Amino acid sequence: MELKNILKNGTEFKEQVYMLYEEAFPAEEKKPISLMEHLAEKGQMELFAVTDQDEFVGLAFNMMDGNTALLDYFAVSPEKRNGGYGSKSLKLLLERFRSNKYIFEIEMQDEKAENAQDRKRRKAFYLRNGLKETGLFAHVYGTDFELLTPDGSLTYDEYTGFLERILGEEGVRVLNPSLISQLP
Repeated sequence: MELKNILKNGTEFKEQVYMLYEEAFPAEEKKPISLMEHLAEKGQMELFAVTDQDEFVGLAFNMMDGNTALLDYFAVSPEKRNGGYGSKSLKLLLERFRSNKYIFEIEMQDEKAENAQDRKRRKAFYLRNGLKETGLFAHVYGTDFELLTPDGSLTYDEYTGFLERILGEEGVRVLNPSLISQLP
C-alpha cells in the first residue's frame, strides 16, 4: 500500500481521485478542487491517491501547517470496500503523521439522521483503528462534527487556530466554526 501525491508522483490517478471525491462526499461538504490544488501548491495540503500495487484504492486529502494536520477527506473506492483497505490506508496515514497533531472530523452521532448507521459504523472504524475521542464537538461548514485524534488531545482553540492558519480569516468565515460542546 502506498500514498501517491496526485500532483507530483501519482498524476496517473488524478482523474480517479477526483471522480471518487465527487461521488463520495455531499455537495455541501466539498471544497472546490481549485482551492485544494492551490493549498497543495503552497504546501498546506496533500492530495493522495491510495494505491495497492499500482491499483487505485481510494483517496486521502490532508490539510497541514507546521506540526498539525487534518484529514480533510478520506474515501475508499466502492469496489474496494470491505476488503481491509480502509484500515490499511488509515495505518499509512497515521504513520505518515505520527509526529504531528493529527485531527479527524467525523459526523456527530445522531440517531435521527438519515445516515445514522453509517455515522455509527464510521466512528467505530476510527476508534477500532486507534483514534480517540477528544470530547470536542463543532459545527463547521453547516455540519456537526466530532473531533478525534490519535492521542485524544485537542483544544477548540488549537482546532480553529489551525483552520485559520490554512484558510485565512475569510476561509474561516466561510466555514463558520462554532463549538457545540466540550466534554471534560
